[in-house]
Amino acid sequence: MKAGMSDHNQRDALRIPVKCKVKIRPLDFGPAYYGHCTDLSVTGLTVETNYVPRPDEKFDLFVMPPLDGAGPREPLAVRVKVVRCHQIEQGAVYELGLSILKVIR
Repeated sequence: MKAGMSDHNQRDALRIPVKCKVKIRPLDFGPAYYGHCTDLSVTGLTVETNYVPRPDEKFDLFVMPPLDGAGPREPLAVRVKVVRCHQIEQGAVYELGLSILKVIR
């Protein structure tokens, strides 16, 4: 790590900003929730949604491919764990920091 560079800045450098729809599938087989992914890295992602998870909750997440026609047509399916949740719009939108535990497909 370079002098003067914090861990937070290093993490940010590894994240790719994206705008992809996501589907949240809780492991208790409750209803699905929807939102969108705002950034992605090899270890985690950030999602904006109306779903309010429990601390450290694990769930399956399906990241839909961009609609520009390039790249894979199948969604990225991952098992994730909640590492942070911040309300960004009163009672409506939450930003979830998610750690990728396993790539399902």
